Amino acid sequence: MFISFEGIEGSGKSTQINLLESSLKDLGHSVKKLREPGTTLLGERIREIFLEDTNECIDPITEAFLLYASRKHLDQNILRKNLDNGFVVIADRYADATLAYQCYGKGLSADFIDYIHEESKLLTPDLTFYMDISAKKSKERISHREMDRMESESLEFFEKVRQGYLEIAVKSPGRVVCLDANKSIEELKTEILNKTLEKINDAME
Repeated sequence: MFISFEGIEGSGKSTQINLLESSLKDLGHSVKKLREPGTTLLGERIREIFLEDTNECIDPITEAFLLYASRKHLDQNILRKNLDNGFVVIADRYADATLAYQCYGKGLSADFIDYIHEESKLLTPDLTFYMDISAKKSKERISHREMDRMESESLEFFEKVRQGYLEIAVKSPGRVVCLDANKSIEELKTEILNKTLEKINDAME
């Protein structure tokens, strides 16, 4: 089972990923967590480059190529191997993030990203949890920390990204579960675990 979590900054993804991992392990499942970009040695180095604050202009096409280099390497070295060994794999972001940030947020062609994705022969998550909060709430939640290059983007940018995620959810209702990230941690934990177990049980039938 391949599960991804999506959402703009401050939506609570990391908290819910850790809670889901713990709950699934308590139920006897083997779990592997990933983060995108990152996880592999190559991916973590790409992540540092991608998020580093710089005065240089970085085109969204450049961002997309960096992300897909990390993603392909992750797919080849970790993702498929863990799925083949029966693990539940939980990814903190995956391909939806590139559509939301680089396409909806920065105007890159979705057809271009679809082409790269198809040619890279990458998997699609079985289940995606989208943690929805407003751009304003996002900025409030991350205001206390030192921001990286992406977190420093404008409120307008994050609203575009949010709208992109909402459109992705509408287009993939069988895969994407849209969650109100303003709910309590416990409420979200229960929703996410129940939906995950439902999906796992369906796959076993």
